Amino acid sequence: MTTNRNSIIERTMKLYVAALSDAADEIGLGQVCMDRGILPLTKNKRMAGFARTGKLTRSPANRPYDEKQLDVFMSLATNAVEGDIIVIDMAGAIDCSAWGQIMTKIGIPIGVKGAVVDGTSRDIHEIDAMNFTVFARGRHPGTMRGRLNMESVQNPIVCGGVSVHPGDLIFGDGDGIVVIPADRIEEVLKHAEQVVATDNWWADKLDEGKDPHDLHKERPIP
Repeated sequence: MTTNRNSIIERTMKLYVAALSDAADEIGLGQVCMDRGILPLTKNKRMAGFARTGKLTRSPANRPYDEKQLDVFMSLATNAVEGDIIVIDMAGAIDCSAWGQIMTKIGIPIGVKGAVVDGTSRDIHEIDAMNFTVFARGRHPGTMRGRLNMESVQNPIVCGGVSVHPGDLIFGDGDGIVVIPADRIEEVLKHAEQVVATDNWWADKLDEGKDPHDLHKERPIP
């Protein structure tokens, strides 16, 4: 299974997000793109891996914070396996952050490939120094301690307007993020590889000075 996961990641990283989006449309998969608010915060903008999900919820008001919540939260990284991408739903919170340098430091040796936060992240300068990839809606320096609790780990969530299940393929680049259901990965990758081949064919023909309208008749633009 690990070998297969590594092979899928390698194939995906040779492509680009738009190609997978086009491929998903071709096979009628529906919406796979997270909304445009989910953007790369780090210098490294490319990542591919398999969703390990977490859902946060507001901490109860006027109660002492249960530090065990942080143990559960850390399990997102400590119990990850090589090739995982941590995907977090912050339940709309933007007054604190759900990813930072410590979680990154925990995840890298395990083989975590990146993080996607429907919310905010912090410590981006330090994360850049570790060459890690984080996508989120923005930055916020505040801690989640006392503000957010873990509702679930490894259950289906919604991130960036797209349903994400544990094990789904997550692929991000400068254009955004796609989520491919686990049982459709091979089908989408095959179509995406064909999209890239057609894109390359078009690029070569245009460099040769061929007429775009003639090219479209011969091999429709993706």
